[in-house]
Amino acid sequence: MNKIIRSLLTVCACSLICLTGCDVPFSKEDPVVVSVGETKLRQAELYRLVPEWDYMSDREKLTFLEHWIDEETIYQEAMAKGFWKDPAVQEQVRRTERKITVDYYLQTFADTMMLGDTEKLDYYHAHPELFVRGRNLLTGAVIYFKDWQMAEMYHKGHKKLTYETYPAASWMVKRIERFDTVAVSPDSCILPSFTDVEFGKLSQVKLCGGQLKAVVVLSRLDSADVLPYAEVAEDVAARAWVEHQKTVFARLKKEWKKARPIFSQMNVFSEKEK
Repeated sequence: MNKIIRSLLTVCACSLICLTGCDVPFSKEDPVVVSVGETKLRQAELYRLVPEWDYMSDREKLTFLEHWIDEETIYQEAMAKGFWKDPAVQEQVRRTERKITVDYYLQTFADTMMLGDTEKLDYYHAHPELFVRGRNLLTGAVIYFKDWQMAEMYHKGHKKLTYETYPAASWMVKRIERFDTVAVSPDSCILPSFTDVEFGKLSQVKLCGGQLKAVVVLSRLDSADVLPYAEVAEDVAARAWVEHQKTVFARLKKEWKKARPIFSQMNVFSEKEK
């Protein structure tokens, strides 16, 4: 920790030297935190870049400042060598500016979109499958046997039992793997179907993946009931808002395209695609 503090003090000291050498006054309203050459990182800009600055540790603050200094140093070096004028850089700038402008413009619409209670309820009733309480959740256990002799002996002594709890350990059993309210089969070989299951009964022994197995399904939650609106209101609102946003953006794009002449050269497509 002492090394970190010493390093941080070194950075601050270097910054002070830079600022003093450039005869730059510290503004009480917006003091300079660090500078590289003529470029200054002021406190207001720092808080814009790192809103959580006051809650960061000394190590995190030092890491950020070192990164900013490194990046600004390299940037100044590249600018001094004229890399700003490089066609590849200019093309990337144009693409980035285009995307940022588009995203920001659309975000201004998204920020003002309002979703009424009626729209939320309409979405809830139109998509009941999204708000179902569980789907065929099984609870039980897969039983592994050492060999056919042990498997047959165990099956003969347990096939008439009705299991209300998980099978107990037995010297005839290699191991028992429980599963609790699973939505998919724990073993598609020994338990291929969720519907054709006799609850509480030991299945026939089967060779699956080179191992002898049987399964006991204790229960199945078959709930196709749609959850009450009150329980899923937040989820409904989030999903409905996304759908609403897509609808609004689609409408706006159509309006904007109609207001402009748009032409397309059909010969840009290959003959195979025509």
